[in-house]
Amino acid sequence: MACTQLFATEASPLPAAVSSLTRLDAAAVAQLNAIQSTEALQELLNTRPLRLYDFVLVGRAALHSPLAAPVRQFLRQQMQVEGEPLAVLWDYCLGLTAALENALEQLIAGPSGAAALAPLRHRQQQLQHLFDAHSRSLIPPAPAIVTLGFDEARLQMLRLALLLVQSLPQTDTEHPFLQAVAALPNLQPAAVEAMMARLGGITATERLPLSMPELTLLYQAMHVCGLVFVSDVMSSLGLEGAMPMAEADATTGTSPGSSRQAVGALVASFTQWVQREFGEEPAIQQARQEIFGLTELL
Repeated sequence: MACTQLFATEASPLPAAVSSLTRLDAAAVAQLNAIQSTEALQELLNTRPLRLYDFVLVGRAALHSPLAAPVRQFLRQQMQVEGEPLAVLWDYCLGLTAALENALEQLIAGPSGAAALAPLRHRQQQLQHLFDAHSRSLIPPAPAIVTLGFDEARLQMLRLALLLVQSLPQTDTEHPFLQAVAALPNLQPAAVEAMMARLGGITATERLPLSMPELTLLYQAMHVCGLVFVSDVMSSLGLEGAMPMAEADATTGTSPGSSRQAVGALVASFTQWVQREFGEEPAIQQARQEIFGLTELL
């Protein structure tokens, strides 16, 4: 079940990476799952023990990854168990696969012992490295809760906010505000980069579906941007000339004060809309409390 779930995860690069290493794919997994007789299993052990070993390794790695969730759901539905009985069944399955892996290692190694085990352990490490590297890609995307349309000004403002929260933690300073921004769970680099890529690939005429985590990220990023532009953080760090707003001021003759007013208006428009429409959501409430904490550091 775990291997089947892995190769059904089309959005992740992990299945292709696992196939490249083990030559397992959806068809091979289906063939292995179809084995129902002792004779067929014995023939596989005699002729292709490494194929079965890889199958077990991949399955065990999948059971310790985000793919465990749909497998547990399958057990819950098929076995009609919940709570403690489900936990006992799950532990039993994990123990059984560990015992099977060990038995296969001993069979494949044979009299050679430790010398023959070394490449098997190396293969195990390679697989685990693949799962560790691609674990996040196995998490199903959160459902969209809203679809937003933008005019050019708001789209550019959101891009600027993301650029800002990406750049601030890279500044060589111990300013407590910047340290606090870097620690915000919603504004971690991977999530910010992913959102920058999404916003970078659309135009002002397109609409963008957003999940709650994505909306929360934009909500906090806009707040951080607003706090930075209405405070002296930029000037105290010598960053005013590095941001696009400064270049726009120089070319258009716009005063810094009017630029800050424009930023403030766009930030307020977006954040107030989020609070009005989604203010009862726990994620937005938590994000708002974290913003209150940031204001105390300015």
